[in-house]
Amino acid sequence: MKKLAIILIVLFIGCDKHNPKTQYLSTIIDLSEEGSYKPTSKEILSYLKKGHHSDGIEISLRYVSETRYAPKYQFVLQQGEVGWLSNEDTQRRKKRLLLKQFKDTLQSTLESQQPLQRSEIFRLVVDELEHLSKQKGKRTLLLVSDIKEHSSLFSMYDKGQLQKLLREPMTLVELFQDHVVIPENLSGITLHILYRPKPEEDLGFTAMVALYRSLFESRGATVKVSQVHIITL
Repeated sequence: MKKLAIILIVLFIGCDKHNPKTQYLSTIIDLSEEGSYKPTSKEILSYLKKGHHSDGIEISLRYVSETRYAPKYQFVLQQGEVGWLSNEDTQRRKKRLLLKQFKDTLQSTLESQQPLQRSEIFRLVVDELEHLSKQKGKRTLLLVSDIKEHSSLFSMYDKGQLQKLLREPMTLVELFQDHVVIPENLSGITLHILYRPKPEEDLGFTAMVALYRSLFESRGATVKVSQVHIITL
């Protein structure tokens, strides 16, 4: 009997060893052009990694607008208790409810977005990176965009500016650095750019990806380009 009690105590202590963490997934969707790709909730949520049932989640949703002050929808699951105080079923119900709220919000907001005259992409990305840089844990920024900047900072629709990007990329790197305050420490953050460029877009898209890498990877972030995969729910 005494041995059984000791075993139970050891098991309960073992349950207490997990230190709950919070995973951060920020999503920026660019629907500035007619026919822009609209990701599904399943596709976005696939970037969340499976963790311990007590771990927390923070999901942010923003849309590219004509300024960087785009509305932000935030969905937060607080970290749960572990050990004696844990309630796994309650935490899982909360997670299911949170993900459903995200799915419903994504669906309704996707339908309400309209094409734009201008697209402030880079400053919005930096704004979200700044938020993530202040957090601890797994941090992912998903950017669903052709990254065709069209703002007061730079415009890919201006032939002269586009040529400068293609022929003098470091000049553009310096321009962006001079006009936008980028957090110095982006270590541990992964930026996924989700887009499949058309053949005629390839040079400009590749040059912009290189610019993003120069500005963000030099500060510790990881920049990845992912192709669009259409997933039907």
